[in-house]
Amino acid sequence: MKTYLQAYFDKLKSLVLGKSQISQIVPADCYRLSLEIKSTTNKSVSETTLKRVFGFASSIHQPSIYTLNALAEYCGFESWDYFYTQMEQGKLQTSEQRSWGEISLNATKISLFNIQSNKHKCGIPYHLTVKRECVDVFMNHLHLSGATTGILSGGTGHGKTIAVSHWVEEQICQNHAASANDVYLFTNSLSLLQGTVFGYHSNRWLAHLLGFDSSDLLDTFIEHHRDTAPGNFYLIIDELHSDLIADRQFYSVINQFIEMVCHFAQYKWFRIVLVLRTATLLKYENIIKDTIVNPQWFSVLSGTSGHESANVPPFSDTELHQLVRNINGKTKPFHLLKPNQKRLIRIPLLFQYYYELNGEKLNPSQLTTFDEYLVITQYLKKKVFNGVNTLAKQALTEELSLLIEQNRNQLQVSKKQAYAIIKQYKTAYNDLLYSGVLVETSDGLEVRQQMVIRFQSNTVAAYFMALRLFNNAYETDELILKLDQTEISNQTKIEQLRWLLLFYTESGDMRLINQIESISFLKEDRFEVLAFICDALDKLSKSTCTATKQEIRLKLHNSRFVDYILNYSCFQTEYESNIAKLLSFDLSETQEIILRSKLAFIALLKWEEEDLLHQLDALSAKQPETFASLLINPLRVLSYLYQYFKEGIIDDDVTRELNALPHKLSLSDYTSGSQLFDLLIYMLVKVSGNVQIAQGYSEVLRRRLEAINPTQAFEADYTSLVYGLYLLECNKLEVAAPLITKENTASLNNLSYRLLHALFHIQSGKLTHIEDYRIIGQRAISICETYGFKLLEAYYRILILEEVPKDEQIHHINSLKFQFAAFGYTMGLGALSKKYG
Repeated sequence: MKTYLQAYFDKLKSLVLGKSQISQIVPADCYRLSLEIKSTTNKSVSETTLKRVFGFASSIHQPSIYTLNALAEYCGFESWDYFYTQMEQGKLQTSEQRSWGEISLNATKISLFNIQSNKHKCGIPYHLTVKRECVDVFMNHLHLSGATTGILSGGTGHGKTIAVSHWVEEQICQNHAASANDVYLFTNSLSLLQGTVFGYHSNRWLAHLLGFDSSDLLDTFIEHHRDTAPGNFYLIIDELHSDLIADRQFYSVINQFIEMVCHFAQYKWFRIVLVLRTATLLKYENIIKDTIVNPQWFSVLSGTSGHESANVPPFSDTELHQLVRNINGKTKPFHLLKPNQKRLIRIPLLFQYYYELNGEKLNPSQLTTFDEYLVITQYLKKKVFNGVNTLAKQALTEELSLLIEQNRNQLQVSKKQAYAIIKQYKTAYNDLLYSGVLVETSDGLEVRQQMVIRFQSNTVAAYFMALRLFNNAYETDELILKLDQTEISNQTKIEQLRWLLLFYTESGDMRLINQIESISFLKEDRFEVLAFICDALDKLSKSTCTATKQEIRLKLHNSRFVDYILNYSCFQTEYESNIAKLLSFDLSETQEIILRSKLAFIALLKWEEEDLLHQLDALSAKQPETFASLLINPLRVLSYLYQYFKEGIIDDDVTRELNALPHKLSLSDYTSGSQLFDLLIYMLVKVSGNVQIAQGYSEVLRRRLEAINPTQAFEADYTSLVYGLYLLECNKLEVAAPLITKENTASLNNLSYRLLHALFHIQSGKLTHIEDYRIIGQRAISICETYGFKLLEAYYRILILEEVPKDEQIHHINSLKFQFAAFGYTMGLGALSKKYG
């Protein structure tokens, strides 16, 4: 007996009804039909049996061979076997007659269905997304390599699916427009994995997709086009990963897939593109080891060209710019992002969360570190704190955070060490692997290889480490001590600190923020952390509940943190916008005066008159007595400096202010005074030539330097440098020079320090006739041009003008003429204008 197939039996039943001329059978027809079958075939098929055949009576068994033969003979066939054979031959003939165009049409329908599905799953409206150049580059290299299969890999969230969807859709459109005959079959790995459930081999799975009833028919079709295929055939399988099935089944799928590649390698017009995560590729590298040496495969493991082109990278500058333009509709010039802004929103998935937080108002050029942490918070909210197994995922990440170790620059957990935890939370662990929060990989060691677990990034790992510390409710002194004593890098400590600052601020608790000055491991990152806090205070106070918002505002008034940041933050123009956000809070009168004076001082150095006058207007609205407690009146000094540089006016009130300074210094101890006053008084000394003031204030700086804790390296370096500048004004080079030779290398990364450091060496070089100070001057000018310090730039040019060669001198003179004409300040023109016109 041929194999029983329900489809063939249904066809036989329809032939029976046609033979008996019954259009719509009812139970009563079964008696008449039984008589007709007996009369035609001389075989008895009971009325009851026919009722079971046509569904009027229930049956759990297939029809008997006797019944099948009787029905087949009634319809004119010799037997059921003969009928079955006829059906098979008819199907074969139909399948063999399928044209290339019909196969192309089937493939296109499947591809467009998957593309449409991907469009609806896209976090950013699909029409706003951008085409990824990397897919075209990959396909070109795949063709040049001559390989049958190309593995396009990339990190989790790198936009592989949308990138490939764009490419396939574009190819189908071009195919139609050019009347080409290429076939594009775009499907996903779920289809392939489901096929294995039904016992399909990869070849059988492909035949099923294309509408062939067997893999033999597919082979016949392809063999027919061995040398004369009308076009190329592209099979693109999206996002093949192992997280949804057991390892044993995945091994089986991959091995079958490798066999399919070997089979189709003989057809030069057949190409397979496999899209998967880099972590999956590396995890199963031993299975796909042929990708290194076998010319049938092309991947990141295939030498230099594969490494450069078979990987989906984060967004390029051009792609990011186009994406932002698509979203906000603006055509402003593109501003290159700072290096620290290249890490996060260039990853398409995280850009999606950035878009969800900001909508059409997003502006990457204004992205802050705090914004990046909000994006990661959104990511964790979606992947860990929502959905199924939420509590299990939280418990798992908390226990894994206890096992995190640092290996060079990577935070990771040994999978062997975490094995018992993983067994306890197996489902949650697989969920986190699937979402990309956790990644399994080898530790890179050749001899003693071991599997390690890493988080999506070190910042995400630091989140769970910080959350565990926060949940332990340590006192802030103990918390800082535990963080400081942890055997991890300073960078990881700072990552944890930022998360802790965010947790505390969101809770309306200012204790950790007020102790920021006592955290020794911050070092050169201190300014960045201060800016992070300002941003957090501003944005969390606007987004959190009213009670928390009010609590933050009350605790910030006269807080130690505000005093510290106002004393510490020199003229760091890159953090100017962050510090300015403190103005929206209820600061004390003194704090507001110093903050506005700092912003005005930065505007003066950059010669941004509108911003300068705005701050001076705000300061002038203060009552005169509010300035009485300050060492000098910053409003009066800044107004004088503006008038001096703008019109060359000497204000007698400022002369009196300077003359009163020694008396004020004798009344109180100003060793903890603001760095703002150090620089304002220094500028007054420079423009007035009052050496007596320089001598008196240098003593203030000397006492302050002696009082600084040795662990506060930058404060010591900065104070030494300013002290040295005052000593130069007193013509004490021999005392000043040793102070500057002891600076910490990290201090030179600070913008304020670098510019003052250059000023010291130029002036000391002029006194000692050391010629290399001209080179230092050129570097300082370049820094000023980069950060927009137009007034400082002009001053540096004047300092080195007399000493540079003639051709360079002309360049500096022309630059000064342009600056004086364009910006309207007249500083230094007295003698220079007569000599150089």
